[in-house]
Amino acid sequence: MTSSSASPPTTNPTNPTHPTHPTPSTHHHHPHHPAKPSSIHIASSAIISETASLSGPHAITIGPHAVLHPRAKLIAQHAAVTIGEACTISERSSVGLLPRPPADDGTAPADEGQEPGRQQQQREVRLEAGVQVEVGAQVEARVVGEGSVIGVNARVGRGAVLGKHCKIGPLCEVRAGEVLPHYTIVYGTGQRRVERAEIADLEIEARRKHVEALRVLVPSNLVKWQGKR
Repeated sequence: MTSSSASPPTTNPTNPTHPTHPTPSTHHHHPHHPAKPSSIHIASSAIISETASLSGPHAITIGPHAVLHPRAKLIAQHAAVTIGEACTISERSSVGLLPRPPADDGTAPADEGQEPGRQQQQREVRLEAGVQVEVGAQVEARVVGEGSVIGVNARVGRGAVLGKHCKIGPLCEVRAGEVLPHYTIVYGTGQRRVERAEIADLEIEARRKHVEALRVLVPSNLVKWQGKR
């Protein structure tokens, strides 16, 4: 018959009839909260859902008439994030540099802000006016040009530069550091073509009108963020 592994209570030296039981640990683990941006600048006409997320120690700037849908994320952990006028960031999409996975040998990744093939740091992820980021897309580009559309679950790698009015199809990928000329369309399994659209200016105006319609559909809570510095 094996003996119990539990330790017997010790004797209280001041009163032997009352054993002393071990005192439970008072150490509590506090949940980790993401760092707040160093500064947040939000235009008064922007629409930001209550459940959108703005995080990281770098600056975040959101321009006039921009829209952040529920669960949209702006991640300023490794570089600043700038959202231009009338941009739309859809549900479950993210804009900003994501953490790099460890190297194949298990070592830590290189500096998170460093662009592929470059020695300089990527200091900003910037979306110019009228950019539309659709559901589930991830954007780490240095610049996404005016009027561009990033399709559902598409990915734009860090350091990439997209010209004006580019269209990245659903599930398509723009590689890290890649540069796309104006009006480039990425589709299918990565095919690319350049197709100048004469109605580009009309599209921008249509998106501005769409933003006005969203004011009714997306409850906005600017106060949640405007007071944070």
